[in-house]
Amino acid sequence: MGIAVIRFERSTDYELIRRVMTNPAIYPHISDDASPPAGEYRPLEHEAIWYVLAYDGDELLGLWMFCPQNAVCWEVHTCLLPSAWGERAQLAARLLPLWIWSNTNCRRIVSNVPTTNRLALHFAAKAGMRLFAVNEASYLKYGQLCDQAMFGLSKPSEEVMPKPIHLFRGAPPVRSWSKYQETVESWTLCGSYRKGGSKDPESTEDPQQVSCPYCRDLMRSSAPEPIAEAVGDREEK
Repeated sequence: MGIAVIRFERSTDYELIRRVMTNPAIYPHISDDASPPAGEYRPLEHEAIWYVLAYDGDELLGLWMFCPQNAVCWEVHTCLLPSAWGERAQLAARLLPLWIWSNTNCRRIVSNVPTTNRLALHFAAKAGMRLFAVNEASYLKYGQLCDQAMFGLSKPSEEVMPKPIHLFRGAPPVRSWSKYQETVESWTLCGSYRKGGSKDPESTEDPQQVSCPYCRDLMRSSAPEPIAEAVGDREEK
């Protein structure tokens, strides 16, 4: 199986959004006792709300709904289809913040997870979010009040974090498993759009120069042994 090629895009296709959110495997986990039946649910339509679709190639994996609490702090709701559950869901969740930092004014992502939803609690933690508080007795489901765990993730400070070096999509080191057989200088392996092309100082074809953690995760996940070893060697130096 080839490497997952995760990409994101904002959508206002509200019928598609509705179908994803009301999927029988999703809707019971994003609704509460005041929510309408799935057949009557309609997603909120507002320019401030971002529905971000996730794809693996051309396959829709699901979406994230972002609701701004203010100009820079956005609350996220996860709606990933069953076909994405597992490794691809975790990969997409790790890549999503980078896309959000690059394409929006959001500087902090927060999420409220009912403490009864153990899978969602583990998913948030594995995605890199940190528990910062508990909102007691704040969620009503099946007539029972439960607490919500409050997770957050902030954009790294550019003053503290050097800008990462990305690998171009379709670069020679990944062609043995990538569907892209030529270097695509407008996109990186992790799905970041680059305007500078071959002159972009933050992108390269050399795997040993790559410092972007998302590109490196992708390189490791399906890389042939020599490339995987080169990535590992670089980390040890």
